[in-house]
Amino acid sequence: MRLHLSLADALASTLRDWGVRYVFGVSGANIEHLHDAIHRLGGQRLTAVMAKSEIGAAFMADARARVHRTLGVCCSTSGGGMMNLAVGIAESYAESVPVLAIVGQVPTTHEGKGGFQDSSGVGRTVDAMQFWQACTKYVARVSRAHEFWPRLREAASAALRGRPGPSVLLIPRDAYELEVGPPPGDFPVALPYADGTSVEEGELERLYERLRRARRPVLVAGSGVERAGAQVAVQAFAQRTRMAVVTTMSSKAAFPNSHPLHLGMVGMAGHPSAHAYLAERADLILAVGTGLNAMTRMPLGPALGNTALVIVNIDAGDASRAVAPEIVVEADARAVFERLLALHERAPMMFEPPPGHRLERYRPLLAPELAGPGEPSTKTARRHEETSRAPVPSACCGGLLQSEAIEILSGHLPRRGHVLFDAGNCGVAALHACQIPEGVSSTFALGMGGMGYAICGAIGAQLGSPDGTSTLVFCGDGAFLMTGLEVHTAVDLGLPILFVVFNNGMHGMCVTRQRLYFGGRIECTRYSRFDAMQVAGGLGSAERLWVARASTVEELHARLEDYTRGPSRPGVLDLCLDREEIPPFVPFLPEGAPTYVPMQ
Repeated sequence: MRLHLSLADALASTLRDWGVRYVFGVSGANIEHLHDAIHRLGGQRLTAVMAKSEIGAAFMADARARVHRTLGVCCSTSGGGMMNLAVGIAESYAESVPVLAIVGQVPTTHEGKGGFQDSSGVGRTVDAMQFWQACTKYVARVSRAHEFWPRLREAASAALRGRPGPSVLLIPRDAYELEVGPPPGDFPVALPYADGTSVEEGELERLYERLRRARRPVLVAGSGVERAGAQVAVQAFAQRTRMAVVTTMSSKAAFPNSHPLHLGMVGMAGHPSAHAYLAERADLILAVGTGLNAMTRMPLGPALGNTALVIVNIDAGDASRAVAPEIVVEADARAVFERLLALHERAPMMFEPPPGHRLERYRPLLAPELAGPGEPSTKTARRHEETSRAPVPSACCGGLLQSEAIEILSGHLPRRGHVLFDAGNCGVAALHACQIPEGVSSTFALGMGGMGYAICGAIGAQLGSPDGTSTLVFCGDGAFLMTGLEVHTAVDLGLPILFVVFNNGMHGMCVTRQRLYFGGRIECTRYSRFDAMQVAGGLGSAERLWVARASTVEELHARLEDYTRGPSRPGVLDLCLDREEIPPFVPFLPEGAPTYVPMQ
């Protein structure tokens, strides 16, 4: 690296040499020095990806970090750009995802003096340092040359070490031109991952001996298994011991779904048979890489209340505050299971296999019809009547149900690549019903639960994936209205992502809650139908973007065959749904809700 080096050039060169490959963002006055440096120095090794909003950029960086086990990098200018970026960074913070955000600031000479988009905290300006401290592991301001190298090292290390999470560097516009010189001799030439959390041998032996006393333990595999790269070790241990495994909603692919030891998924959208096995047959629960948050924990109440619990987590604070574990091992899941495998070599053990276990899913149930014309003239009924007169795409009213669409789509999941589920009824229903093929990643952002994450995240997941991989997104029309213009980013990049839009003219999960808990008074959750196919069609030519609509089972089969036969490119499939179903979400289901055993 040359002796005379500006901060912008040093930052771009370091990110390039660290192999992060992509910087997601939207340019602006106080971040353009970084984009110029990437243009000059990135070559084929570092690319600036222009999102349509900073929210999308942060979601892309988050998904890239989750799926590819790397440091996600995003950037924004000051003011509104900075505030938008925080939406995605908050998700990364809640879900422990390593992301580095570079946030431009006004020149130092303008701080506190009425500078446009100033966030110095002086007067009536936002205090950027305090703002970011609320949703990151680390935040620092770099305004002097000597601060750059140590702050960059600290930011990356904080994001990647221990319990991962986002870091933010605030860089004033004039600081980009400071000469920072070459990096110190001990500066990391690769991403500064932790060498591995040390595991106390005594803790491991205590854990191993507790497992030996169990007959039917169940391993709950959370997102920490994938974040630690522990899937191989966990699977090997489960196979050698015949330990049953369940996965969580945020990490359904953490264990092969088709494996005979996989009992299914647990959580609010989990499988009733998995919940029943934990409550009625398991004599030990080994929770690995999961904080056992409410979305996971609620249906496991009977099991957690009566069954011994052991926790393995890099940071067990969240789980320990919610439940009462018998043993806690605070360590990286990969380090723990590699040592457990070594202990197993010395003192083998084998558990009782799950006897005759059959995975059960909830049977789809039609939701009650919403009030319509002719009903009593309440505010809700009048609002619905007005909505019902709004233009509806002519191809609707075909009778296609959400459950039918998901069943068909489950046969078209990528064999190599990624599946992302967005917030809402369609996301939880698809997560419940789909078996994720081995080697395919599964992402469901539950940290902040923001609608539209999956649309943006699919871009971060697909970028950098090997040739021959593809991505499928399950999202609702509400999510599409929020972040659907990021499809244009997929078009620009030529990414083979199929965005499937479940179009029902409402925020379905909110409507379901209003039906159940607010006497059916539907407010601020419905809107006039829009034509997602035509909206998407304006984002690219037919050669660059495939668009289609389906409103019947037959049409859906035909459209998917057409997309599969065509050239590799982005696609948007608009599904017109006219009848709502109650999603397989435990709080919404009646006691004793009917189940079925899916055909294998």
